[in-house]
Amino acid sequence: MRELGRKSVKAWLLAGACALIIAAGATRGHGAIEGQVRSSAPPWLGLFGAAIRPDGSIFIVGSKALLLVSTDHGKTWVQQTLKERPGSILFQDRDLYSIRFTPDGKEGWIVGEEGTILHTADGGQTWTRQDSGSTKNLFKLAVLDAQNAVAVGADGVILRTSDGGNHWQSIKSPKIITLFDVTFVDKNMGWIAGEFSSILGTSDGGQTWKLAYGGNTGDFTVGPFFTVNFRDPQNGMAAGLSGDMVATTDGGKSWKAQKLPTAAAGYVAAWDPLNKTIWIGGTGGNMFSENVGGQFQEAARTTFHDLTDMVFAGNQGVAVGLSGTILLKQGTSEQWQAVQ
Repeated sequence: MRELGRKSVKAWLLAGACALIIAAGATRGHGAIEGQVRSSAPPWLGLFGAAIRPDGSIFIVGSKALLLVSTDHGKTWVQQTLKERPGSILFQDRDLYSIRFTPDGKEGWIVGEEGTILHTADGGQTWTRQDSGSTKNLFKLAVLDAQNAVAVGADGVILRTSDGGNHWQSIKSPKIITLFDVTFVDKNMGWIAGEFSSILGTSDGGQTWKLAYGGNTGDFTVGPFFTVNFRDPQNGMAAGLSGDMVATTDGGKSWKAQKLPTAAAGYVAAWDPLNKTIWIGGTGGNMFSENVGGQFQEAARTTFHDLTDMVFAGNQGVAVGLSGTILLKQGTSEQWQAVQ
């Protein structure tokens, strides 16, 4: 992953972690450059984003325009290189950081390095480039429906579309800081996590954002929040460096400082609807699950590589990370299995 442009983020990347990462419409491009069928991910590439479609298909994006797709619950993977810019396969080298689909799995977006946005209208069979209007790295994406999506990234960039990505509007951020994660609990209420332990909130579908917590950009001793997630409109959390986290039980009106059981950084948090719990993954493959008391407990470690994204759908869970890490979880099991 390339330098993000801020000293604190650069130091974080050098430590081995990962951020988690036509004017009037989409520029049509070849959907993907077909690759080989594999039993696992290339260990020399970083994996930064994952998504599960309603039919159980797993999509993973990563370094150098990488796309991995499995239609058999992770037994085999088709490795492809997406055309994120004009030219031959040799020119497709931008990192892709996040992938998300609409609830029906038909429409989806990928965001990545230097303002890259790709869109699918056929469940991921083909992808087209869209003009983001930005050259900033886009680290995370939230998709509300086929028309509405929000992407966030470096230097306070917030992009929003309300027409399926034909146009992406730049939304003003209350703080010009790197924004690492974005999530929505419904079509109106959303949250962003970023540098300086910042949490931004919206109540109008992402048209405007306000600072809800942190944001003291003059205090360089304060670490970033890399991830934010909610189990319902009232109860949510954000996590960052050294086991730091905060939680809210009143819809973000107030936040209470907490700590993970160990000093591991939390890079990604995801809601598991089947087991009704939030999972946190982070540095060195550390994972934590929420117990019935709302506290987080350390889970068995399956990998020692940093985790960058985690998603759940149906009875499946998928976590991805550096060095080609793919972890899978089934049903109510607390155990994650590494794809070898």
